[in-house]
Amino acid sequence: MKDLLHPISLTVAALGFLCLLRDIPTRRRDPAFDALAAVFLLSGFSFLFSITPMWNYLDRVLGTVNISVPLSQGCVVALLACQQVVLTYWGSPPEAARPRSHRWLGAGCAVIVGLLVLFALLTPSAPHPIDFTLYYAHDGWYAAYLTLYVTAYTIGEVLLARACLRLARLSARGSVRFGLRIVALGATVTLGYSAVRIGNVIAGFFDTSLAPWEGFAWTCGDVGAMLTLIGWLVPTISDQGQTVGYRIKQYRSYYRLRPLWLAFYSEAPEIELPIDRVAPAQRRRFRRISIRLYRRAVEIRDGRFVIRQYLDASVREASEARHRAHGLHGQELSAAVTADQILAGIATRAAGTRPDPAQLTEFADAERQTTGPLDDLDALLDVARHLPRQPARAPHFERVSA
Repeated sequence: MKDLLHPISLTVAALGFLCLLRDIPTRRRDPAFDALAAVFLLSGFSFLFSITPMWNYLDRVLGTVNISVPLSQGCVVALLACQQVVLTYWGSPPEAARPRSHRWLGAGCAVIVGLLVLFALLTPSAPHPIDFTLYYAHDGWYAAYLTLYVTAYTIGEVLLARACLRLARLSARGSVRFGLRIVALGATVTLGYSAVRIGNVIAGFFDTSLAPWEGFAWTCGDVGAMLTLIGWLVPTISDQGQTVGYRIKQYRSYYRLRPLWLAFYSEAPEIELPIDRVAPAQRRRFRRISIRLYRRAVEIRDGRFVIRQYLDASVREASEARHRAHGLHGQELSAAVTADQILAGIATRAAGTRPDPAQLTEFADAERQTTGPLDDLDALLDVARHLPRQPARAPHFERVSA
């Protein structure tokens, strides 16, 4: 059972660690993030060390029989401490979280030292990657070793479940609440592993065995660990999903603004912002979609400024009457009229003529309220939707007498 479940758990831990690696550049100097990354890394090592081929390999390389036991369980104790560090920083101000985190890490180190000492006192034997606990169940030193490990493991999982449920009630973010509840569920499931291991210690004193329960113990341990890892990943995956969604929206907006940008650029190419003066080391930044989108929006605004002096009130009135007849109103109406004004203004400028100063007007969407860059971008996208993909020339508008 162990060799069946551990590779699956190892895969979950490795994938989770890779997901966290993506956020390292933006999460520097974040102790909670570092501790969470350590949880996945240590969890992966704990499963890796316990797989039979790796167990035998470490025995040969390190020259110590069953050395995978303290290595694997030491990783478990360390990740339990790191999980408490994550919760401490999430639930406390940094100045209070720092000393508490140091105490958790110190307690974990003390338990690991105790495990190493007790393991060194065990009688050397042949490798037992499958039935190590059952083989040593009657050894007094191993009973002490297992008691220390199971006690630390059980306390860590109980405290983890309680702290996660408490923070889940306090968190305002849905993904964090959901993830913490999954972590609490996983910690609760692992208590089945603890119960069997406690039973192993007790059974040793009565010269009996819990061999039939080994499969149950490994199932609880691995399933609980996988649930815990998945729960820790939920907020990260949610944030990364939102980031990816926002990036996709930026690309779509960039290409949807192309007809509007081309309309201005075809008549006023001077709106294009030069980047040849940018230092070569900085040019990579200008290839980012966020900067490219911002640059396109600025160039479109510059194009509007160029065309504004060619806007004829009669064009606006004719356009408004036509679009109202088609049922447009509100912001959709002003965006459609603005698109017509842009095409007519470009055609007027290309012809080298100017409208009567008494007939000059503003863009129909000039009074649209925008509170930030995203609102401003939405206003430009609304106008772009009413332009042809490749505007060659402005349509003819009938003049309406004042």
